[in-house]
Amino acid sequence: MASRDEYRVEPVGDGWVVGGPPSTGLRLVNDYLGYLADRRYAPGSRRSYAFDLLALCRWLDEERLALSEVDTATLLRFLASCQGLAAATVNRRLAAINGLFAFRAMRDPAAVNPMPRGPAGRRVNTAERGGLLGHLAKPRPRSQLRARQPQRLPRGLDHAEVNAFLSSLRTRRDKAIAGLMLFSGLRSAEVLALDVADIDIGAGWARVAGKGGRERRAPVDTEVAGRRG
Repeated sequence: MASRDEYRVEPVGDGWVVGGPPSTGLRLVNDYLGYLADRRYAPGSRRSYAFDLLALCRWLDEERLALSEVDTATLLRFLASCQGLAAATVNRRLAAINGLFAFRAMRDPAAVNPMPRGPAGRRVNTAERGGLLGHLAKPRPRSQLRARQPQRLPRGLDHAEVNAFLSSLRTRRDKAIAGLMLFSGLRSAEVLALDVADIDIGAGWARVAGKGGRERRAPVDTEVAGRRG
């Protein structure tokens, strides 16, 4: 068994590789990282995936297993070894591992991806919706092997926080943008799309083009409009 220090992430050119004892498993890992570079993955994402796969390689070495021996039961044990890590970190590791074995299956159809498949996602990403055949795109199945992440709900600002935020703004333009979002409920894109003719200060409303081209009227606060009662 190699020591943990023998496995490491090393920068190579504009990317990263996993270094360690000679192993066909590491060759697969580094071929996959090169494939991510070919697909124009962001450098930060490729670096994170390299460290995620480094963790897998170290764990497999401790278990005296090769990548070719990994099955679903092995991945369940690896998941158990990640106890104590943040759920987002665990899920990113599992995504990197899933991508690695999907890459192997793409090169060798006889090699089965050991990551268990779950129900399909509810949405198709933007890139898949585009193009002539976008209407045929279907949500991809997600893995059942995931750590549960807590759902964090947004918290609204209280009165003092709103006043402190508005007081920190220096220009009328910034205050108008913030006021329309805070008091009129406009999204940032809706504010940016407004023209002068869309605002009726006297009547106290704004004509807003929302999602899907739908138009609506939103009230404009008197302080935002600069009117005094």
